[in-house]
Amino acid sequence: MSKFSIRKLDLSSYNVRFLSKYRIWFAVPVVIILIAVIMFSIFAAVNKDVQEGMNLGIDFTGGTVMTVTVGNKLEEDGQYASYSEKLRDIVEDAGYNVSYVQMTGSGSEAGVMLKYQNKDADLEESNQKMKDTIMAAYPEIPAADISLESISASSANDLLEKALISLAVIFVVMLVYIAIRFELWSGISALIGLIHDVLMMIAFTIIFHIEVNTTYVAAVITIVAYSINNTIIVFDRVRETTKLAPKVGKINLDAYVEEAVNDTFTRSAVSTITTMIPVFLLGCFGVLSLKQFAWPIMFGLIAGTYSSLILAPTVYYLIRNAIQNAKLKKSQQGQQQSQKKDDSSDVLSKRKRNA
Repeated sequence: MSKFSIRKLDLSSYNVRFLSKYRIWFAVPVVIILIAVIMFSIFAAVNKDVQEGMNLGIDFTGGTVMTVTVGNKLEEDGQYASYSEKLRDIVEDAGYNVSYVQMTGSGSEAGVMLKYQNKDADLEESNQKMKDTIMAAYPEIPAADISLESISASSANDLLEKALISLAVIFVVMLVYIAIRFELWSGISALIGLIHDVLMMIAFTIIFHIEVNTTYVAAVITIVAYSINNTIIVFDRVRETTKLAPKVGKINLDAYVEEAVNDTFTRSAVSTITTMIPVFLLGCFGVLSLKQFAWPIMFGLIAGTYSSLILAPTVYYLIRNAIQNAKLKKSQQGQQQSQKKDDSSDVLSKRKRNA
């Protein structure tokens, strides 16, 4: 049995041609988005709530974060499970959906944190009733150790708006930087790749019904920064290879772009794999808050590698090739018109000589 070698990931020796299959590369994200739309509709229909289709957390919908400090008892075997299950039952019996349960603090500050949606209720009245119910179930826990912090729907909408604005600013800055560093078409291609990465993260989040909260926004911004780094490396190699292209006539742009991707594939693949390993372990064995950050990062790493190595170079090639063909067509039309004028001049000259 042959041993695996990292050199097998080096595509430069294989000269892989992928640009001709651009319809397949564009079809892949479209299919994933369609699956996400179907899953969104199913989740929304089952829960009879459009927001449940996206599984938005209380950071974006409004709700309450409840922390019950228990102390050293929580570190005893089975105590966390007992407290968390009982507190979850208390909240759900009140008619609210618990979206998050986790241990917080340590030692005398150890406690159970729960997040649940009660945005449609009178928050002050709802929180007081919840505190009274918990104190009745656990008389030994003082009122000071039961903390309830609510996020109103207006605050949640403000957070969502700021998140979208931040993402838009990042896109614009990236576009301007790459357009200046390379050229406008490189910037547009990279921007399309970044939009693809965000859409893929959202699509996979819907498919696997992962909660969307402020941690998720941090994961999206992280992936945007990671993906643009790989894309810049590819475009830098494209620029280096095209320096040898002839200054006039039609150049083999597809060969230069494919050569750049083949040369950078190993670096991008290895760096992505080594990054995915610890992220995958966090997603499998980390606490809930880390899992909510790790799995979107995993989706983003896959999408970012795909866009930087396949999608963005393909879009760049198609744009440049279309512009190049348009210039050649215009040049040929100009030559034909010039030839027609020359032919017309020759005919008139002959007629004058014959006259």
